[in-house]
Amino acid sequence: MTTLTTSRKPTVPSRVAPLLETVSTSARSALLVAGGYFETTAGIGEFSLNSLTLALETGAAARRLHRGNKVVYDVIVNDLGMSCSDDVCTLPAAGPATTDLTPLTAMAAAAGTSLTVTRERTLRNRAARAMKRRLREPAEHPLFVRDGDEILFRSRQYEKVLAGVVKDDHVVPRCPLIVAEYFARYFARLRAAFPDCAHRHVIDVNSLADRDKVTKGAEIYLRTQADPDEEIVLVFADAACADPIALPYTAYDF
Repeated sequence: MTTLTTSRKPTVPSRVAPLLETVSTSARSALLVAGGYFETTAGIGEFSLNSLTLALETGAAARRLHRGNKVVYDVIVNDLGMSCSDDVCTLPAAGPATTDLTPLTAMAAAAGTSLTVTRERTLRNRAARAMKRRLREPAEHPLFVRDGDEILFRSRQYEKVLAGVVKDDHVVPRCPLIVAEYFARYFARLRAAFPDCAHRHVIDVNSLADRDKVTKGAEIYLRTQADPDEEIVLVFADAACADPIALPYTAYDF
């Protein structure tokens, strides 16, 4: 009697299945899952807690897709208080200087893992330095153009993307450029930590209200710095994170 054996496809919870739809089940992948975002002016709230829960659930499912997959987690903290519309960024009243991260670190520990924290103030400073170098060599960076005091990105999705402004001798990055900087930082981290993984994914859980700025930032990164084997999955959700929407992008989408 011949016994036939079949491989069983890993079970992925329905809520996170769309977030992992493009992750290979036959090759090793490195993933950074970002959740838990909060603003220091408001503190850790419902979206922060629920989006981190979603991120941890996504990472655990990703590990089951292939036993060689590597997953790390990050929380973005908006310590600038910056809120962006299409052309203007505003700063509300300052919040507390520090926020107790224990609710988030405890959730990660309970899931048997840990997380890192990325602060937007650090990203803004890095983005400003990088843009100053680009402005000195405009021929090397044709997707950015200076128009008076404005630094514009030549988007294929939006009529106008304000990447930054020049004030005196300083570059002041706007939200899309700061977002692009955290994607650059994330993928550099994955490349350095997991060079043997065939694919790299950043799965970024965001509030629906942030859709424009993170989509603009993803386009900036993917068209200016990304490798062909890198993918950004932009995830948008309400405060409950019950029905997240996942939109995967690579450089080929632009």
